[in-house]
Order: sequence, then structure tokens, then C-alpha cells
Amino acid sequence: MENKENVSPQASQKPKRKKRKWIGVIIAVVCVVLINELLKFCLEPYGSASQVMWDDYHKEETIDQIFVGSSLCYVGISPYVVDDIMGTNSYNMGTPSQYLAQTKLAIKTAIEDHGVKRVVMALGYFSLTGERSTIAEVSFLRAKTKGESLLDKLTTYANYAFDEDIVGTPASLNYFFPWIYNSVGLSEVASNVQAKIEGKQATEQEMVNNVYRHYVGKGYGYLSGYLNFDDTGDDTTYSYYSETFSEDSLNELREIACLCQENDVELIVLATPHPAYDVLSYGTNGDEYFEKMLLLQELFAEYGAEYYDFNLAKDELFTTSDSYFFDHEHMNKEGSEAFSTSLANFLLMKEAGEDVSSLFYTPEEYLDSIDYISTIWFNTCTKNNGISVTPIAYTGTNVDVEYQYTVYDENTGEYTVVQEYSSATSCLIPFDADGNDNGSMKIVVNARQVGSDCAYEKRCIQTICNDK
Repeated sequence: MENKENVSPQASQKPKRKKRKWIGVIIAVVCVVLINELLKFCLEPYGSASQVMWDDYHKEETIDQIFVGSSLCYVGISPYVVDDIMGTNSYNMGTPSQYLAQTKLAIKTAIEDHGVKRVVMALGYFSLTGERSTIAEVSFLRAKTKGESLLDKLTTYANYAFDEDIVGTPASLNYFFPWIYNSVGLSEVASNVQAKIEGKQATEQEMVNNVYRHYVGKGYGYLSGYLNFDDTGDDTTYSYYSETFSEDSLNELREIACLCQENDVELIVLATPHPAYDVLSYGTNGDEYFEKMLLLQELFAEYGAEYYDFNLAKDELFTTSDSYFFDHEHMNKEGSEAFSTSLANFLLMKEAGEDVSSLFYTPEEYLDSIDYISTIWFNTCTKNNGISVTPIAYTGTNVDVEYQYTVYDENTGEYTVVQEYSSATSCLIPFDADGNDNGSMKIVVNARQVGSDCAYEKRCIQTICNDK
């Protein structure tokens, strides 16, 4: 037996040092975990639309059909209206800025949980121009797994982390540190923490965070407010998402269509109604819009799915109205209820085997059907002696437009006509046309159809600086 007296002091200290080292590591890990949990609690938003959607989804016992997509779906399709007409139990799984990877996950989950046999996907061009967003994807996943078992959470994380595009990248760790990329502003930290401590309903907090959105239930919330056509002519989908569809997005669509086909699920893809000017803004009289529509129809047809554009719906299916819109792409409550009614009747007609293709215009027929001025806009250019104004009217192919050029004096509340109604598509407005010299001028261009005697059908109002 070795004599203890022969063991050096240094050797006897090694196990103690190793033990202290491991204790230090454990303490450091615990501190990191605690700090991370504290930051998550304080900074990760409470009451997001994704959280609300998943919370209510997990409460549903049976679901017959789902609606998926971005905010166009979330605020555009009311399951309550659809179910009242169809006698179904639907759920809206749309969320604002939902990427196609999240749409695919929502569909897969609903198939596994409820065996749904119909998926209605509201598809906006926003969803088709970007690359995969791992940040948005993780936020969606974290909302989905709230309230799920630990095993389900680990399974969801593993599926994400070992995805071929994610594994081995920093994005694989995003799931555990959401406050880094998804956090409230410093001014909102206190209210965010208070909402969590008080145990507020996620729906209540979501409406506090988004004053124009009003959550109803079944994943659906409507927008309150109306589109002001006087100043909206340059605010179009095309101005934001004019680029071609990304290959990543098209591949996601193929995977969604294949998923539905393999599970014997009817996939109906549709474009929700927009104001006519939003469609017409694509290229020349919407020609680029129709090219993209045809591409989508062909893509989905390869998988036995169908694509319908409700912007081209005939009046017997859906009659549009300016009062239906919140902005250039989203419907308000009135619009969503009207569209949901139309959609429900459309689905019933499909179930009955009716030829629904006859309910939609061809692009040429659509342009002929726009027998009104949807809206106008004008561009300006400062000259030596005034401001040159050039208006643009969004109309169908058979509409002749005339313009009146005026300025508005905010001091007197009076309009001064610079040029009376004519077909002239430009006008030079003198710097002193409004009688003021305050460095800016409120220009109002009125438009109406030739032969009309109304004051104006549509108008555009802009305040322009006089950069003399």
C-alpha cells in the first residue's frame, strides 16, 4: 500500500481544483440560463398574433377546414361567417407576415391533429418575393409550442435545428435566445412585464399592441378603418413587392401542394380582393400582375390544386366596394365579412360540382369591367416658375378621364382653380397660386370621366414644398 506521506501536496490538490472548476462551470451555466430567462420574460413580446392563433388553435376539439396565409388571411377570412353558411367548423391559421415555411407547418399540424380535408390558402405577392426568414420562423415555432409537452417542444426544435439549411449555423440557436431578434422597445418593457405578471389574456394584449386590429376568435381578427383614396395612389403592392418570385418561395409552394396531395387534402389557393388600382399598378394596366397569376395557376395545377383570383371575380360571385378596404391590400371588417360570405358560397358551389371557372373574368374582360376611376396620383417636378403636375389615373381600358387642377388655401379654406377640367395630363402651377409664400402648397387634382358633371369622381391631395 502506498504511503500517504509520499503523496505531494500538489497532487492532493488536483481533485479539489477539478471539482471547483466544474462547480464554476455549473454556476456559470446556471447564471446564463437565469439571465436568458429573465431577458426572455422582459423582452419577448407577449400577446403576438402568432401566440393568439396557436393558443386558440390548441383549444379546438374538431376542425374541418383551415385558412392559412399572411395578414391577408388573418384579417380577410372570418371562420364565423363561413361556418354559419357552410355548417362547418373552420379555423383561421393566418398570421401577419407569415412566411410560407410557417404556412406549411400550420397545414402539417392541422392535418396531423385534426385530419382536415380542405386547406384554403390566401396568397399575397409579399409571401413570394422574399427569402426564408429564420427569425420569423422561430417566433412562429415558439408560439406554437407554448403549452405543449416538453417532448413536443424538443421535437419541434430538433426538426428546425437539423433542417439542412439551418444545421451548423448560428440560426440553429435562435430558438433559445428569442429576445435577441424578437423584442419589445425599451418604452414597452414595463407594460410587457406587467401583462405577463397579471396573466392577461394574450388576445387582450395583442389588441393593445395593435390598435387597429380587433381579435374575434378562431384565429380571426378584423381591421377597423377605411382606405382614404385621396392620398393612396402611390401606396401599392407593386411599389413594395415588384420583384420576381423567389425560387425559395416557389419551392415552398410546391412542397405545400405536394403535402396536401399526399394526404388527400383539397388545396384551394386564392388571391383576396384588393382595390382595382392595386392590380392595375403592376406594369401597364396590370399586365405584370396577370403574368404572375398565370404562373401560379400553372404551378398549382401540376399538383391537382386550383388557384382563383377574387380580384377577377364577376359580380355574381363578389361585388367589390371602396368601403371594403383598410389599405391597398387589406380588407376591413365590412370587406372581410362580404368576402367571407362570397368564399363560403363559392366553396359550396365547388362541393356541388358546379363550374366555378365561369365566375371569373379573363384579364381582358377584367380590364373592360373596370368602368370607373379606381384612384389617381400625381407626380411633381419643380420648375423655374412653378410646379409641374402630371397625374396618373387607374382605370379600365374604356374609361376616358379629364382633370381639374386646383390649390387649397388652409388659411381661408378656399380652393383656387388653376386649370379647369380638360383632358390635359399636365399642368404648371405657379408658386403663388394659393396666395401664400410659406414654402409649401397643397395641390388638389380632381378627376372624373369625360361627360360627367360631378365635382370629381376621385381626387389626389398632396402638400408640395416650393423648392424655388
